[in-house]
Amino acid sequence: MNNDAELGIGEVARRAGVRASAVRYYEERGLIAPERRRGGKRVYGNDAVERMALISFAKEIGFTLDEIRMLLDGFEGATPPGQRWSKLAAEKLTQLDVMSQRIEMMRAALQRISRCQCADLDQCAHRIAAKQRC
Repeated sequence: MNNDAELGIGEVARRAGVRASAVRYYEERGLIAPERRRGGKRVYGNDAVERMALISFAKEIGFTLDEIRMLLDGFEGATPPGQRWSKLAAEKLTQLDVMSQRIEMMRAALQRISRCQCADLDQCAHRIAAKQRC
């Protein structure tokens, strides 16, 4: 990584396609850090922009900030990125399988209730409580 640049928080945010408040938030959460302060202002290098891209990518594919923190700091320093991603991806894929099953159950229930023939909601409640179809 080339870290020769001295970027302010606004420039990091612009290059990363986020708001400056996001950069501050990720800094508060320990996911990025300024290289130093100059005149009381945060100064970042190019690696902060790259780190923001990594964070954004991980968020887009469904990782939480805690999972991203695990990716960044939850492994021994020598652990290769592939092993880090693999472990976290396996856990996320299991979660997605559970979510997928839930979505299919919800879809089936929504399709059933969209054909409801009950006279009123009390009848629906009775049938639902009795595990019968509406």
